[in-house]
Amino acid sequence: MASTGSVWGIDIGQCALKALKLTGAEEEIRIEAFEIIEYPQVLTQLGPGERDQAVNTALEQFLARNDVAGMNVVISIPGQSGFTRFVKLPPVEEKQVPEIVRFEAEQQIPFNIDEVIWRWQSFRDPNSPDIEVGIFAMKRSDVWETLRRFEDAGVVVDVVQTAPLALYNFMKFDGQSADDGATLLVDVGADKTDLVVAGGPRIWTRTLQLGGNNFTEALVKAFKLTFSKAEKLKIAAGTSKYARQIYQAMRPVFAELAQEIQRSVGYYTSLHRESRFCRVIGLGNGFRLPGLQKYLEQNLGVPVARVDGYEKLSPSPTANAPAFTENILSFAVAYGLALQGLGVTRIHTNLLPTKSARHRLWASKRPWFAAAAAMILVALTIWAWRAYADSNVLEAQGGGLTAARRAVGHYGGLRDKYRKNAGLDKAEEKKIHEYEQMTGYRDFMPTLEFLISEAIRKVATDQGLMNVANVERLKEKPRSARRVIVVDSRDMKYMEDLSVINDTKALKAGYSGAVITKKKPSGRMTRSPGGEGGGGVRSRLPSAREGHKPKRAPSGRKPAGQRGYLVYLVGSTPLSYNDAARFLGELRRKLGELAKAFPSIDVTLSVIVDIERGTPLAAPSETVAPAPGSRDDTVLDPLTGEYTGADIQFVLGWKVVIKDDGLPKDDQAGSASKAGGAK
Repeated sequence: MASTGSVWGIDIGQCALKALKLTGAEEEIRIEAFEIIEYPQVLTQLGPGERDQAVNTALEQFLARNDVAGMNVVISIPGQSGFTRFVKLPPVEEKQVPEIVRFEAEQQIPFNIDEVIWRWQSFRDPNSPDIEVGIFAMKRSDVWETLRRFEDAGVVVDVVQTAPLALYNFMKFDGQSADDGATLLVDVGADKTDLVVAGGPRIWTRTLQLGGNNFTEALVKAFKLTFSKAEKLKIAAGTSKYARQIYQAMRPVFAELAQEIQRSVGYYTSLHRESRFCRVIGLGNGFRLPGLQKYLEQNLGVPVARVDGYEKLSPSPTANAPAFTENILSFAVAYGLALQGLGVTRIHTNLLPTKSARHRLWASKRPWFAAAAAMILVALTIWAWRAYADSNVLEAQGGGLTAARRAVGHYGGLRDKYRKNAGLDKAEEKKIHEYEQMTGYRDFMPTLEFLISEAIRKVATDQGLMNVANVERLKEKPRSARRVIVVDSRDMKYMEDLSVINDTKALKAGYSGAVITKKKPSGRMTRSPGGEGGGGVRSRLPSAREGHKPKRAPSGRKPAGQRGYLVYLVGSTPLSYNDAARFLGELRRKLGELAKAFPSIDVTLSVIVDIERGTPLAAPSETVAPAPGSRDDTVLDPLTGEYTGADIQFVLGWKVVIKDDGLPKDDQAGSASKAGGAK
């Protein structure tokens, strides 16, 4: 969705910091401000400490001139630091795409998958059933090193994107790509050249380790000059009286650059044989070099155009400022970054670490939490005031509160009389007993909740680490070895007579959410929907509709039956399949052992209703921090940011019998004895 706020796109290059502030929506994008802050020297000519100092100083100057508070900030990371691969997927169902993409990522990325931040996005041709996926990755250490500069300066970053993808977003939005063929964008920087191909819905990128500095180094070597003097000579080559000698010295670099571009074009066309290049776009300060545009045009055999302006920007004094138009070749990356912040780009992947994205999300919710807390405080104040006011009103109405207290005392006296006269009048006793039963079973639910929680606490020994404070300690242990339980739901089914549930088969069939239908050759159980219209086995519990009639006692009286609940715990665990089976067996047995301390209930039967290897459900097009209310946690663990596709899903079941009706034992005993005496 397009944003209408203001966004800063910040590109930290090798020669200068470039920043562009855009505002508006897709129909009208305006430049509000821009900055270009050059370093004292090209970063490649400085030592590591000097480089950091130069960049930090430029960032401080930028922040001193511009207020970024409350605005989205999108930053770039150089293309050579990133990893980009494009793969074609076989024809599969939509829900299987995330799993296949992860497999491809683990095969393609030349680092441990846990050491990188990676995202993916699909690119589809409406006229083709094929799905092409772009996998974009970068080492976590490189991303954090870039973010550290902004965090130290107090800048909150919303999006991290690689420079080549920002260039693609610029090219597609600004109408720079051709409609009837493939377009090659060549961005010649100080120490590298980014190649970006846009062909219909496809994208392809490559970063060459050649740039403007290579031309300068050639002059340093040929004429024995310092780097700064050779840079000035290169810039003035077109008007110098030594132009012939200068171009002769730089000719090997011209040839190498053209050769690498030709190789890249040939590789792309070998992958997409129907593609035809009809346009080349030149960008970057390196493209200012006189003769480069003409040389590439002659060697590539394709028209080469240098960008002299941005087509989709609305006219404004800022866009027409001389400082901006003179450096138009340098702002393309910052332009593409800001466009992504406004939400109007084709590629929307974000390499921001999940941890930072989660902190950003919670920070945005703090005002709502504060408002909710204030409302709760107001509600409590109103409740206390109302209780106080009602008390005063009752007292003002002739001691109404005192009368209420007398009524409560009177009820207590009646209860005592009932205990003395229980059994003398069976009809009256039955009525009073029914009234009193309304308060029965009040301890059952708290007891059951305690048993489940206590069983999990005793068996799931790593459960205490399942919080933000201990997440790093939790991640030190391999995911498949963590003894933790993630509870999805607890289902309960009340039954007047539990005696029909006399084996584990009946207990399994009593689960209405999913029932066992078959076993695979490996022994794994699978689930299918139960209930009306489902393909699974329906509950075999007898019912009055099926003609079941409870057996009567010899005296002809209907027995009370075994009242109680079928309790089912639905959840998941990251343990491996065999470990999970043993672990869940411990859990169900532990609950039965704990229940022995409670005389009011009896756990007589327990079983693992269902257990299966988890399979990832349909996921969003990029694996980022989950949005509120979504089910993205089937792909990423919201606490650790890890993939959850291999977690084990399970259902445990218990038969819980209520051994009394919740009334005090002396009441029932007294009632029974007196009723027998009345006979």
